[in-house]
Amino acid sequence: MFDRLTLIIKLVTKATMNVDVSNSNIEAGGHVFSNNMINIYNNVPRALSDILKNHVNVNVAYDSLEREDEGVSICMESTQTEVLEKIRNWAQDKDGPPVCWLHGPAGSGKSTIAHTIAQEYDRNEPGKKLGFSYFFSRRNPDRSNMTKFVPTFAYQLAHFFPLVQDSMKQALEDGSILTKRRCDQFTNLIVQPIQSITMPASPIIVVIDGLDEYDQASGIFSLENLIHLLVHGLRQLPFRILFTSRYEPRIETLFSQISSDTYRVALQDYLDIGEVFDYLRSELSKVRENRKLPQGWPSEKDLRCLAKKSEGIWIYASTLVKFIDDEYDHPRRKLEIALEAHNGLDALFEQVLGDAQKYPHFDLVVGAIVFVRKSPSILVLQRLLQLKSVDDVRVALRGCSSILRVPDSDDDYIRPYHTSLLDYLKDPNRRRGRFVDPVKCNGTIVDSCIQLITANSGSDARFLSHVCLNWCHHIYMMLSHAKDVNDIKSNLGSGIVPFLKDWPQWLKHWARGCGDHEGLKRARDDLHSACGMVG
Repeated sequence: MFDRLTLIIKLVTKATMNVDVSNSNIEAGGHVFSNNMINIYNNVPRALSDILKNHVNVNVAYDSLEREDEGVSICMESTQTEVLEKIRNWAQDKDGPPVCWLHGPAGSGKSTIAHTIAQEYDRNEPGKKLGFSYFFSRRNPDRSNMTKFVPTFAYQLAHFFPLVQDSMKQALEDGSILTKRRCDQFTNLIVQPIQSITMPASPIIVVIDGLDEYDQASGIFSLENLIHLLVHGLRQLPFRILFTSRYEPRIETLFSQISSDTYRVALQDYLDIGEVFDYLRSELSKVRENRKLPQGWPSEKDLRCLAKKSEGIWIYASTLVKFIDDEYDHPRRKLEIALEAHNGLDALFEQVLGDAQKYPHFDLVVGAIVFVRKSPSILVLQRLLQLKSVDDVRVALRGCSSILRVPDSDDDYIRPYHTSLLDYLKDPNRRRGRFVDPVKCNGTIVDSCIQLITANSGSDARFLSHVCLNWCHHIYMMLSHAKDVNDIKSNLGSGIVPFLKDWPQWLKHWARGCGDHEGLKRARDDLHSACGMVG
């Protein structure tokens, strides 16, 4: 079978590479619309919010509902005090550098600090104004959608400064500005509207969190272009830009190019075990009260031990609290486990995942969270994994409540409390090859996709679209992780060979009606990569 699969993948790839998926016309309801000619405004006077609402991403703001569902918070009183004071002083110094880069290791509290500053400047206190906040998220790919970046900036800015709305409306009157280059959008929707009014004398804060989580795999808009757009576009305006990210050489290089304009804060220089101790004491006292545990639990000695294990990393402390406060276990037992564990977040992940492996379908569901694109809903996951019900998904993750948020709604999606979990699960050296079976998981998804596509059920077009645009990705992931031919044979059904023979013709049909040309190109590229995997 493997030899036949190899040959057919090569032939299908060659045929697929000739399928034109770049057509700029989208067919819908018998009418043809050109991507470059869509005019949603028709010169009809409307409120700015109505004009922009389909072009903005409401999930990226610091106070969005999506971020609330992720369990975000502000810095507790008496924590991160020195770092916050440095950022506040920078923000109020009109003569200092207009850019601040806060960097630090995973889980050190960068997003919490960014959220704290954004909320503080959104309270309309004298001398403090928020202009825009944008929180990237690797676990939520839609928050890397750069086609909506400038309109989202304009949308938020219009909320904070209503006087700019008239100028923005004028820029949107001909309906073509949102099809132009981002720099032109930025000039017409941000710079010129601000220049048209009298702005406050005090600086205005822009908060951009998680540069390292910006997914620029598509190559459409690089991180360098994003930073350049903001820094140079706002250079002559009363804005102060706070960027946060992990320290990475590529990001260091970008900020080195504007070094004279950048104020740097290295968060690792301010990690304070004492503050983590206070946090653990406060949060575990709540656990003690809620779970009716005796006074004196946990002991000061135990708290000091846990704080030391954290190594000053806040995500360790917050994950530890969730781990101990497990509704399916007793806090005393979980505390003892935590005290015996090795230092660091990886050790805590190992403990949580090791305990959770006892639940059925655990490795399949966890693997899907790692490998399936675009954070599909629980219902989509259940169908992709061919499980009998959504309850199977929930039961599989019953032991992971301290590291994964499993929402009540089946139409919502599962997300890690922190992206460092995905980093851990994607690195076989860190997870030591345990907890996730990439070949089994991706093989199951490929089989499911084939069954759904060949059935060609029109009952759920959006789900079918997801399947069609991503099955090639799972073929590639399966082949890239397989140890040998037998590994593939035991995890991939026989339906793949006849399905691949018909794929080019099916792709042509889908390309005519899908409209997601970038997704189709990505599917084609995935299949091309799979061809490379089989030689």
